[in-house]
Amino acid sequence: MPDLFDLKVLLRPLLLPPAAPLLLMVAGLLLSRLRPAIGRSLTAVGLLMAWLLATGLAADFICGRLEASQRPLSTEALQAAAKSPNPPRAIVILGGGAVRDGNFTPARERLHSRTLERVMAGARVAKASGLPILVSGGRPESLEHSEAELMRRVLVDDLGLAVRWVEDRSRDTAENARFSAEMLRAQGIDSIVLVTHAYHMPRSQAVFESTGLKVLASPHDWKGWAPDFADPRDWLPRAAAAETVWLALHETLGLYWYRLMGHV
Repeated sequence: MPDLFDLKVLLRPLLLPPAAPLLLMVAGLLLSRLRPAIGRSLTAVGLLMAWLLATGLAADFICGRLEASQRPLSTEALQAAAKSPNPPRAIVILGGGAVRDGNFTPARERLHSRTLERVMAGARVAKASGLPILVSGGRPESLEHSEAELMRRVLVDDLGLAVRWVEDRSRDTAENARFSAEMLRAQGIDSIVLVTHAYHMPRSQAVFESTGLKVLASPHDWKGWAPDFADPRDWLPRAAAAETVWLALHETLGLYWYRLMGHV
């Protein structure tokens, strides 16, 4: 099968806000002379989508649906898993992005705040369980170092934890799973604790389990709430809400894409 990663990267921004509603509005304006009714309808739908997909209501509803099945991994559940016939033998922490600060020379590279949240959550699991850590995340094109290497530095230098495996080739969650599974199976490990955000866990757990690994989910940092239709503030567009909607829709599309590609 050809590598469709570049095509996915190209199409993804066009299928998500803010581009998708804007494209609808552009299509409506282009059709307004030839098909006035259709043009006005498309423009109105695009405008409504642009507004709603940046509100707290949309963020809570869409992200809440993704996170509904997720529960925090309690200390009791972790201890019970350790006594099971096939206990977890490693912790896998997934990367969530890395960035470069400004135009410094040499470039100052750091983890995105989402990745730091995952690293902190993974560190808590490691301290509670004593299990070895695998960090997973490839190198963005604009950076010199991989996400996994930057994660390793935070865990080792800042948190005083050892990192046994550094998976630094992956470009997406499917490759996170495939390359991590290869490294772990080489050590005879087929059961893990998986650490990532609650909104990201459904897709991550499904694709890791598709490799044959037994997964104990350790989700963290829920972003969705019960929608409050009576609060007028939740009807107003906000930057934080728009980001949450983008993340949730990205995960939803990603899960459908993985099913189409046979990853899950």
